Amino acid sequence: MSIPENGSQTAPDGDDDLYRVSEPVEPQVRPEFVERYMRQAEQRRTSAAEEPPPPPRWPMVSGVFTFPWYPQTLASWVFISLGLIVTGLMVMFLWGPGAAIGLLGVRLLGPPTCAAAVLSFSYAFACCLTIIEETSNGWDAVDDWPEMNWKEWVWSFGHVMALLLQAGLVGLALQLVTSSDSRWPTVLGTFLAFPIVLLGALAAGGAWVPLSILPVLRSMVLLWRAWGMFYLEATAMAAVWMTLTVAGLRRSPWLVPLYSGPLLAAVMLIYARLVGRLAGCIAAEMESRPEDESPP
Repeated sequence: MSIPENGSQTAPDGDDDLYRVSEPVEPQVRPEFVERYMRQAEQRRTSAAEEPPPPPRWPMVSGVFTFPWYPQTLASWVFISLGLIVTGLMVMFLWGPGAAIGLLGVRLLGPPTCAAAVLSFSYAFACCLTIIEETSNGWDAVDDWPEMNWKEWVWSFGHVMALLLQAGLVGLALQLVTSSDSRWPTVLGTFLAFPIVLLGALAAGGAWVPLSILPVLRSMVLLWRAWGMFYLEATAMAAVWMTLTVAGLRRSPWLVPLYSGPLLAAVMLIYARLVGRLAGCIAAEMESRPEDESPP
């Protein structure tokens, strides 16, 4: 092996030299391909997603009660149902009929039960917020579901619970006005005020701004049919779920979580679907109304 003057080693000549470096081969590029790729790169990128389908003729009925069993929604309904079933069984094991685990058992199983409940409802609320947003934008099916990130779920849980607390203040005010010994005025006031507070918060970009509720309140006059259908359907679903749950607790309490959980999951998804359709109706009414004809 010879050493050149600069000190670098050179490989010996020969056919058995494994370290010999040959000259690079020039790639053969077809001019038409280069021209086509350059033309595609210069074009403006646009979304490949299709436009939302035309709005249904009956937005508060079409595709509402079958929504939890859409192919795109079925997985979310199953996950929410499983979480509620596990939470319900843990609650029954702690405080159900015949439960005798003692104070130590409550201290040991109480925190996991609360954690299971928070995670289950957090994921359910995250899915419901996604359904409301996608449905209000005109989409019939939801493809962009929340990621498997429990931190985002907990944020959705806190957001919905804060709005529910605000609606509960309305129910508490109704309770004080009626001076009733029953808790039904509080429940009724919260039930009536929650969709208004929720739509107002969504209109304000997630925050609670009192002025954002004014367009929602105006829509209750302009779209009284849609609002009437919303409350009628929501009341019917709540009544069916509560009746079946109470009847099951009296006869076979340990079987209640097995059917009450999936039924509650479907009720929440359908409720979110109704809120999204209601938001879409409000947005369409505001767009169709000229600015000079909008109410003050």
